[in-house]
Amino acid sequence: MIRDLALAGKAACSAADQETLVPLVLKLKELGQIAQKNGLLALESELPNIEDRFLRLGPQLIIDRTEPNNVKDILDSDIYYNESNGRELMSKIIIREGLLRIQAGDTPRNILICTSVFLGKVDSSSFVSI
Repeated sequence: MIRDLALAGKAACSAADQETLVPLVLKLKELGQIAQKNGLLALESELPNIEDRFLRLGPQLIIDRTEPNNVKDILDSDIYYNESNGRELMSKIIIREGLLRIQAGDTPRNILICTSVFLGKVDSSSFVSI
């Protein structure tokens, strides 16, 4: 989990912006369910349905059997060096966390918990499964 206060400050966003990221958290949980049920290679069939470039990058790396530390480094580099702010940066941080947990084999429930924590201004009932 990224614990960089300067980055956290840049990722700060309103409750309304955080609310728009709930579907992303639920998508990561869904990807985790697919990986848990059918294996990591099953994520390949999901790639055509993923429009977000950053979200698509992670499963591609995982499918290609990129080492976890390398996946982390690649995602971190994008986060730190592509000058995102606010909701866009928060989205990348959530995606990074979810993808690393999927690659590690975490349960979908744990993926949901560990990604929704970044959306502290959103009522937990928005996540249905918590």
